[in-house]
Parts: sequence; structure tokens; C-alpha cells
Amino acid sequence: MSEISKLATAFEERSKERAASTEKAVVSAFEKHESALLSALSESEQRTKNAIRAQSQNLERIALRSWMAVAIPVIVTLLLSAGAIWTMGWYIKHQIDTITQQNATISRLSEQGGDINLTTCGDSSRLCAEIDDPSRDAKGYGENGQYRILKGY
Repeated sequence: MSEISKLATAFEERSKERAASTEKAVVSAFEKHESALLSALSESEQRTKNAIRAQSQNLERIALRSWMAVAIPVIVTLLLSAGAIWTMGWYIKHQIDTITQQNATISRLSEQGGDINLTTCGDSSRLCAEIDDPSRDAKGYGENGQYRILKGY
């Protein structure tokens, strides 16, 4: 029985050695597998980050184009409106200056006797003017004979 016992002990030792070597092989395989998985995950993470970064940049460009599509017409409209307002202001100021000059001319002519009342008289519709003294002998026109045809008309 001692041989059986020796054989059993030897078998047990070989089994333990094999279990230990199998365990070392399995641990080593697991470490290699873990390393390969970590490397693959790291590469996948980097690819995902790069894809996200590229998509983000693409979306930023699209957003910028969208804002430009809105901002440019708004800016052009504002500039055109400002130009129209400035042009109308200049035109109105010019018209006010013209009216002021014309009013000054009318006042000056009125002071110089330019307050003449003109109308048309007679069958041929000739230009005639109102006179101060309608009592003269010349033929007059109007209700009181206050209009006379001017010489040269």
C-alpha cells in the first residue's frame, strides 16, 4: 500500500503542479486578453471621440451657415433702411430749404409790388391785371371795371 500511497501522493503533486501551471496559463491568457480588450477599448474610445469631434465641428459649421443665412439679410435690410432714411432726410431738408427760399422770394416780391392780381379778360382771354383806380375812362373788365389789359399782352 505504500506504493499506492506514493503513487497517489505523486499523482496529487502532479495534479497540483498541473493546476498551478494551468492557473498560471489561464491568468496569463486572461492578462493578455484583458490587455487586448483594454487596447481595443482605448482605440474604440479614441475613434468615438474623433467621430464626436468631427460631428461637432460639422454641426458648428452648419449652425454658422444658418446664422449667416439669417444675419446677412437682416444686416442688408438694416443698411438699406438706414440708407433710405438718410436719403429721405436729405431730400426733405432740401425741400424745406427750397420752400424757405421761395417764401423769402414771395415776401421780397410782395414788398416790391409783386402782389398783383392777374386774370384773363375779353373774348380772346387776354391777360389783365387789377388796377388801383378803376374810375378812369378806359374800358375795364370785371364787376366794377377794376381789371385792365396790360400793354404788350
